Amino acid sequence: MFAEERRQQILHHLRQQGKVTVDELSVRFGVSAPTIRADLSFLEKQGLLRRTHGGALPVESTLYEPPYAIREMKNLPEKRAIARVAATLVQDEETVLLDAGTTTFEIALQLKQRRGLKVVTNSLAIALELMERKDMEVVLLGGSVHPARRATLGELVLHALDVIYVDHAFLSFNGVDARAGYTSVDFEAAAVKRKMMQHARQVTVVADHAKLGQVAFAQVAPIHAAHVLIVDDGASPEAVKAFEEAGVRVLLAPVI
Repeated sequence: MFAEERRQQILHHLRQQGKVTVDELSVRFGVSAPTIRADLSFLEKQGLLRRTHGGALPVESTLYEPPYAIREMKNLPEKRAIARVAATLVQDEETVLLDAGTTTFEIALQLKQRRGLKVVTNSLAIALELMERKDMEVVLLGGSVHPARRATLGELVLHALDVIYVDHAFLSFNGVDARAGYTSVDFEAAAVKRKMMQHARQVTVVADHAKLGQVAFAQVAPIHAAHVLIVDDGASPEAVKAFEEAGVRVLLAPVI
């Protein structure tokens, strides 16, 4: 295997696992530890990863979002804990808006316990999951399909949102920061999320603790644009306090 091919596979493995070690990569590729360390040094100089003692971590990019299939497995216990708390905010026969995300997908699963809901979403995954529920109406926002996100985006989605108003909107973001607010990796997704926040009686942001303090490329809204933030109990007290001081109600979700 050539060095360039090995380095590409190292990056792919890193994005899937979230971290790598020199020892595991040495075994995986059948090369010496010094060779792997040289690969990691090369990739770090290219800005593609961050070296640690004995391994490497991904670089948090403001422009990169991993594919849905990778994101849906990351921090899954935290996402499920958040979803359980989110579902308690919704009563039977209410209207709910869910944006396209892996945490909001978990919320959709929890909402199956409710009756008479009308669920509006731009998530293909959520629409497919809920569409056969006889006691639930599902409205899929039409637009340009983005396969990696399993979502619809664009002007058609924005126009559809202009003519609805819901009881609850649940949204997830690439970055959730007390100073920078809620951010996304690109303007197209940011525009849809911003419009969703403007068309709900109660706006709830859902984020696992790893998202707190992160800032992505495109700003969606300031911190006070949400009424509620649900985060898993791995969040630091300092991070929680910053949101509460901005007037956001913070609900901690216990991870089982």
